[in-house]
Amino acid sequence: MGFFSKKVNYPELAEDTQAAAQIQAIEGSLKDLIDQISDPLEIVPTEGRAFVFIGKPPKRFGMAMLDETVHSLGASAREHGIDQGQLQQINDRLREAYLRCQDSPRYKTSIEGKDVVITPNPQLAQEVIKITRNIYN
Repeated sequence: MGFFSKKVNYPELAEDTQAAAQIQAIEGSLKDLIDQISDPLEIVPTEGRAFVFIGKPPKRFGMAMLDETVHSLGASAREHGIDQGQLQQINDRLREAYLRCQDSPRYKTSIEGKDVVITPNPQLAQEVIKITRNIYN
């Protein structure tokens, strides 16, 4: 069963949590992303930024990093001279990290009228940071 299956109903993200505060810190760029993307979004918040799995991870997904702006994985990789083969390896490593954390608690919230999934997992955030360090630095 995928994480965005209609059979799964996540609890609401409580407003008094660290994850909610982290989401609020990147709310402007998150709203920008929501305006651009109609696919499901799963947000992994961390201090000062968030990573967003776009689509249906772990099978088909894209990635963006949000701080004060939106940084797509593909565009940022091209800016840093990362070729398609290297980008595929990065995607494979992101998929593996996601699968390792698939049992993490997940929550839902609505932003700009769109339901999004929030996965406040520091381990997943740290793995994504490590995997994408040559792209998002």
